[in-house]
Amino acid sequence: MTKTPQIILADQLGEVIAARFKGRESINCYVGSNAATPTTLIESLADAIKAGTSGLPFMRMVHLLLQGPIPYLEEGLQDRVMAYSIFSGGEVRKAANRGHAYYLPCTLANVDGLIGQGQKYQTDVVLFKVTRNPHTGEYSLGLSVEALHTAIDHARVVVAELDPSMPFTEGQSVVDVASIDYLVEADVKPVYAFDPPDFDDLPNAERRIGELIVEHFIRDGVTLQTGIGKIPDSVIGIIRDSGFRDLGVQTELYGDGLMLLQKMGIVTNRRKKANLGYSTTSLIMGSRDLYDFCHMRTGVQMRPCAYTNGAEIICKNTPFISINTAMGIDLFGNVWADFIDPRKYYSGVGGQPDFIRAINRREYGAPIIAVKSITNKGLSKIVPHHPAGITLTASSYDGVVIVTEYGVADLRGLSVGNKAVAIAGIAHPQYRDDLLKQVVDDPFFTKPHDFQMDRVPYGVSLYAGRVPEPEIAAVS
Repeated sequence: MTKTPQIILADQLGEVIAARFKGRESINCYVGSNAATPTTLIESLADAIKAGTSGLPFMRMVHLLLQGPIPYLEEGLQDRVMAYSIFSGGEVRKAANRGHAYYLPCTLANVDGLIGQGQKYQTDVVLFKVTRNPHTGEYSLGLSVEALHTAIDHARVVVAELDPSMPFTEGQSVVDVASIDYLVEADVKPVYAFDPPDFDDLPNAERRIGELIVEHFIRDGVTLQTGIGKIPDSVIGIIRDSGFRDLGVQTELYGDGLMLLQKMGIVTNRRKKANLGYSTTSLIMGSRDLYDFCHMRTGVQMRPCAYTNGAEIICKNTPFISINTAMGIDLFGNVWADFIDPRKYYSGVGGQPDFIRAINRREYGAPIIAVKSITNKGLSKIVPHHPAGITLTASSYDGVVIVTEYGVADLRGLSVGNKAVAIAGIAHPQYRDDLLKQVVDDPFFTKPHDFQMDRVPYGVSLYAGRVPEPEIAAVS
């Protein structure tokens, strides 16, 4: 007879964990993430920790981006619980920068290697959301698969909250009912939904970047990986209006933009070599319309992040276009995305290095780093040297393509000097001449033999569209 989960109330969670790990000093808890953050379980566990539930061990909370309140981050609880965040939002970011949470650098393709059998963070407890198929009774992980299967396979205590607001997704999101020990059905908070982007009203800088990417890299039949944000939205908006056909999707995060292209028949996945006929993703996050679209839809299928971000599968789906962004870029071609500076943590490396290194040869596609040339404060995102001690998501030897609102710098195959000239060539006009002068004046940089300050550098394609140049921000 198939084992079925025991139904419990959320406020029983602390007692369950204390009883199952009696005598243990510490345990690892993996938490489902993103739009499917199990807020009810998180809050109940935090209540038990704050109440000093007898026998509750020290807990390491391992997770990706969490939405909503995270009360176990409160100051004064760090002797009983600590967050180990692989990718962070606002609350965890603040806690990490105060020394009250840990940043755990890891690419999404390698999360299994942190939490699997025999690993440092081998999962003892796993908390996540499920939804139930009304026709078959099966459970699905819905909006967040990431590394949950590995966590479930190795955990001693598996706890899920049943959330009818979450879509039932297809693919490798189905969870064997016998693997769930405890199920919480009462008072479950719904999934997190967000307003959809406005693809018709994009800022000038982002729209120029979108035009450049589409003009130079998007062709019929390419496979896309994009994230969420104004730059990916701009790419989607330009693709929508450009008449492309038979695009494919293999991404770590599927949002409203990719749904739009799939609804319009632009994304068909007909030319993919792996997962022919459907979009593959590890996470879904966006509007309620997006969740309704993905509900029981075979055209969008879930896979673990080790699969969606795995080099072998990425390379099968060539030509592959990966579009990510960054905090900064230096003249050597180094890129950083998880820190603003070495003392100011921001988010995480995510899957950026996975896709960059998978498509490091031209025949595989193009790994694009798309950034506005300046920050909101008017400071250049292109600088002579990366800050000492900062984590790099792409190094000088990773052949990436840099796109700003001023042009494209294809760094693949360029020497150090050529890279420096190309990168400086697409910097903001406020900073461009100074950066180029630094390259010219530094004998370390071996310049192209025909280099001239007023000539477009090799590897660079400047913006030649019709969108006005963005207003120059004041430096402060």
